[in-house]
Amino acid sequence: MSEHTIYSVKGESQELKAAVASARTTFKFFWRELSWESRRIVKCLDLAAVKLSFALDPDDPQIPAVENMWVGDVEFDGQTITGVLMNEPRWATSLQASDTVSLPFEALNDWMYVRNGHVYGGFTVDALRAGMTEDARDEHDRAWGLDFGTPGLVQVVPAADDQQPWLLSRNLDSAEDRQTLATLEHTEHPMALNMREKVEEGLQEHPHVIHDYDPAGWLMLHREVLAGNYPVVAALLRHGADPLAPNVHGQTSLALASAAGWPRIVALLQGNDPEYTGPVQSRGFPLWPIGFALMALGLGWLYYLVIYPLQETWGGRSVEIASSWGFLGAVMVLGYGIVSGTGPWYFRLRMRTPQWGGSRLLDLIALLIGAVIAFTLHDQLQHYVIGFHNSTR
Repeated sequence: MSEHTIYSVKGESQELKAAVASARTTFKFFWRELSWESRRIVKCLDLAAVKLSFALDPDDPQIPAVENMWVGDVEFDGQTITGVLMNEPRWATSLQASDTVSLPFEALNDWMYVRNGHVYGGFTVDALRAGMTEDARDEHDRAWGLDFGTPGLVQVVPAADDQQPWLLSRNLDSAEDRQTLATLEHTEHPMALNMREKVEEGLQEHPHVIHDYDPAGWLMLHREVLAGNYPVVAALLRHGADPLAPNVHGQTSLALASAAGWPRIVALLQGNDPEYTGPVQSRGFPLWPIGFALMALGLGWLYYLVIYPLQETWGGRSVEIASSWGFLGAVMVLGYGIVSGTGPWYFRLRMRTPQWGGSRLLDLIALLIGAVIAFTLHDQLQHYVIGFHNSTR
């Protein structure tokens, strides 16, 4: 792509602004396609890229406010788009082609993917092509070597072999556009339908994938909700996935579905989908009662280990201090109670720390702090009791 001619315009016309808005509205279809492309053994896409707007020096009147550049190897976490810069910048001199870049979703300018030489998406490209003469448009298309379709009309998903193409106007401003988008939002990706049985089998054979967070702090449910894969989301819920569990950003599955714009999944997660009869709400027991019980147990244990010996010492009676391992056990029980009783806050923070095996850095830090507190408390109490008895002889 870096070898192609880059067509640009000065300023940003109303047509381009409308095209950018349309690209952001339909980005979910791009991300759904990429979610399935990542699963394919034999890849189907010739190209998949987003165009991002990079802010430039606002005090330099010789350059534009932003530079729009294409980015490949796209990743998306619901808030940030990350990828590899495909072109050498003209004005953003701090960057170069092949750099990994990350920008918030609000910086999205356009997206497109190519399958069998046909372009899907490319709203701003369509706006530029519509403003060209026929000869210039032909030159543009030959330079890219792609079929961009009829100017003014954009496809966001491929149609089935026996269907007419799903055509949208670039601005998505007609009643027909709204109806087409609503239909596409409720139409499943072909791979989601074809793999339903394999998904069910996989969840039965490997149930841990339902509840295990990945290294980035996401559940499988979060990933599938963001990508709009209704059949997979429904299967996960049937197998006990927790729709209330947050990801590393504190977003629940419902929040992700609402932000991405998948109304059918929103209805499913709210329990309002008439086609789904399985469980939706979490079937697990809430942690906070267990947490408070553990805190009470830990505090009672520490009372017996610390306060009782002090009372005996102040009463002039000899007392034997428990071992340091007893103190460690009491502090650990209290710590587990605090973690369990404080809701998702610890777990959200935990997901932001590096992982080693099944543990994360925050777990190791918490254990280390607990051990230091326990052994320090034991040593200080022992020294105090011995010193008190020596001073009263």
